[in-house]
Amino acid sequence: MLEPLGSDLWFADGGVVSFKGFDYPTRMVVVRLADGGLWLWSPVERTAALEDVVRALGPVRHIVSPNKLHYLFLGEWQDAFPDASLWATAATIAKCKDLRFAGALSDDPPAEWKEQIDQFYFTNSPFMDEVIFFHRASRTAIIADLSQTFSEGFLKSHWPWWMRPIARLSKMVEGWGYPPIDYRLSFRNRESARPKIRELIGKHPEHVVVAHGEIVKTNSEAFLRRAFSWLLRQP
Repeated sequence: MLEPLGSDLWFADGGVVSFKGFDYPTRMVVVRLADGGLWLWSPVERTAALEDVVRALGPVRHIVSPNKLHYLFLGEWQDAFPDASLWATAATIAKCKDLRFAGALSDDPPAEWKEQIDQFYFTNSPFMDEVIFFHRASRTAIIADLSQTFSEGFLKSHWPWWMRPIARLSKMVEGWGYPPIDYRLSFRNRESARPKIRELIGKHPEHVVVAHGEIVKTNSEAFLRRAFSWLLRQP
């Protein structure tokens, strides 16, 4: 249920959710911080079994949403762990007025995980602000929607036949990892984002965990250069 990936980092795959009529797989990440507390990224639907294995790792201290699309299960995890701090982007906080947030995420990590998990905040699209994280101990990049790596098997099982070629042409597939085309087309002021992606690649990640698609466990630097070639390419 929780699979380890490097030092003090685990991931769990959740169920499939529908977005704009299309099915998306879900995935959460759990990091154990230096103080023993747990950092939960983009929690999937909470089940008793999943909650039990999370509790066995340590006390949940932080629940994190990387963008405003990853909010569906925040409330149920906050109910289960009322002492945990809930963190999100500004757009998510504005959207989820019924939840109690500790603060808005930016490029500067909160003191609670500073120098353990780095943050890269992208506000370039008017439709989405998103934070990419990098967990130093496991050398893992953690990406929500800015990279999607759908497998051919998932597309065949869950997407209509006429949408599968579009996913492939858009390179939202395993091996490429582009974001959806509307996200790319709306991505403005790209020169401000390029240094952040270069810095992320310069940290030499060993793994890339995405919320939607296949995890990258080898050649991760090359994957990131390919996944963000649409952004890094100079006009």
